[in-house]
Amino acid sequence: MDVGELEDEAISSAQQRLRRVEGQVRGIQRMLDEGSDCEEVLRQIAAASKALRRVGVHLAVEGLQHCALDSEQHGADLDRFRRSFVELT
Repeated sequence: MDVGELEDEAISSAQQRLRRVEGQVRGIQRMLDEGSDCEEVLRQIAAASKALRRVGVHLAVEGLQHCALDSEQHGADLDRFRRSFVELT
């Protein structure tokens, strides 16, 4: 399944979430440049990682719904999709 097959709303939501993660990463870079507290930097890295993982799960759920709705056409894709989803966790 191609990302282009997902609903425009799902793609738009993922892009918005990714922009937030991008901002978090820039913030972490700034923290490193400024010599911020290590614990706080690690907390922010964990938060960015979790947010990025959530984007993946969001896209996975959307993709699964798409595949399930048209299982005859996408039946073979479900195995590939399942493997990709497992990689997120």
